[in-house]
Amino acid sequence: MTRSFLLNDSVCKTFTSKCKRLFHPGPIFGMGIVIFLTFVGLWVHFSTLIYLWKSFACVNLFFCCSLSVFILRSYALSAWYGPGFVMLGWKPKDPKDQAYLQYCRVCDGYKAPRSHHCKTCGRCVLKMDHHCPWINTCVGYLNHSHFLNFVISAPIGCLYCCTLCAYRIYYVITRSFALFRFGYDYKVLFSFYELIILVIGLGLAFGVVLAVGGLGYCQIRGILRNKTAIEDWIMTKAQDRRDSDPTLKPMVYPYDLGWKNNLQQVLSFSGNPIGDGYVWPLRPGCGTYDLTIEQLQQKNLKSKTAVLFRIGRPYSGIILPVTFGCRTFCCPPCSGESRIAVAIGDVVSVTRAHKRWYYGQILSPSHSDDVNSPKVPVKGWFPRACVSATNYTSREDKHKQN
Repeated sequence: MTRSFLLNDSVCKTFTSKCKRLFHPGPIFGMGIVIFLTFVGLWVHFSTLIYLWKSFACVNLFFCCSLSVFILRSYALSAWYGPGFVMLGWKPKDPKDQAYLQYCRVCDGYKAPRSHHCKTCGRCVLKMDHHCPWINTCVGYLNHSHFLNFVISAPIGCLYCCTLCAYRIYYVITRSFALFRFGYDYKVLFSFYELIILVIGLGLAFGVVLAVGGLGYCQIRGILRNKTAIEDWIMTKAQDRRDSDPTLKPMVYPYDLGWKNNLQQVLSFSGNPIGDGYVWPLRPGCGTYDLTIEQLQQKNLKSKTAVLFRIGRPYSGIILPVTFGCRTFCCPPCSGESRIAVAIGDVVSVTRAHKRWYYGQILSPSHSDDVNSPKVPVKGWFPRACVSATNYTSREDKHKQN
C-alpha cells in the first residue's frame, strides 16, 4: 500500500523536488545540530571515557552512534517523504458526499476528511497536524511516524549529550585545579577552545531537550487521542458552540478508538503509514463526515459574524511595524500566521482580533462576494490602525439591507 502510494500525486515524485525540500535552511540547521552534538559526544568518549571505564566505553560508543543514526534517519525521512497531499482535483466517489466536504479553490478539489490546506506548502495535506519549518514541510499522514520517532529520540539523545558534556567539564575543571594546586601545568588536560565547544554543546543539547521535548509531549498527547493540533482546535470551538447554544447536538470526536488503537495508527519502527490517508476507522456510532460537517457549520458561523472594513491607511506587511505606534509594535499576535499588506480602499473581511491587530481576508472592493474573490485567498494579520472604527458593516447586515 505504502509503496504504491508513494508513486502518486500525493508526494514529490522526482528526486530533485525531494532534494530541494531536504536541502533547505531548516533541515540543514536541524541536522547540523544533531551532527555537531554527535561529534561532541564522541569527543568526550575518546578523550575521557575510554581511559576511565574501558568496559563501559564500548557500550557508550555503540549507544551514541546508534542513537545518532536513528535521530538523523527519522529527521531526514520526515522531510524526505513529506506529509502526503490530497490529489489535485480530488472528489469523493459518491457525488452526494460533496455537500459534506469543504472545497479548496487553490487545489481545485474537495478536502478529504482530516485534510487541510497549507498555505506554505500550497497543497491540501492529508491528516495535517502542523507545518514545521525545521523539516520544511507539514507533519501529516505520511511522515507522522517518522516525526514522532524524531521528537522522542532527539530529547533522549540530547539529554545523554548533556550528561557527557557536563561530566567532561567537571572532569577537566577538578583535575586542572588539582594540577594547578601542586604546581603542574593544568593546560595539558584541555584547551580553552575545547571548553567553549563543550559549553556550546551543553547549551544546544539542553535547549533541544526543552523545545523538542515539549513538542514530543504534545505529539504523544495528541496521538494517544488520535487528534491532530488542528482537530483539537476544531473540537474546542465545537464545545464552545454547544456551551453557548445547549440545543445543539453533542459533538463526539469520531476518530478516538482508544489509546492502544490510536497509537497503532501512527507508531511503527518502519514508519509506514496505515491505510490510504482518505478513509479512516471510526468510533462506533460516528459517521464519516461528522467532523467535516462541524467544520462547515463553524465556517458558516464565522462568515456570518465577519465584519467588513475599508482600509484607510496602508500597511506593507512588515512583521514589527514601527510607524503604527509603540503598542502595535510591542504587542504583535503570537502565532505562525502571516501578515498581509493592505492598501487604501481595500475591503477586508475581519474574523479575529488581538489587541492592536486584526486578522482577515482581503476582498476586492468591487467584488466582495465569495464567488468572485481571488482563487488564492489573501489572509493574515494587519494593524488595527489601518481601519476606521466607523467605517464597517457586517455581512449579515449587508444582506439585510439588500
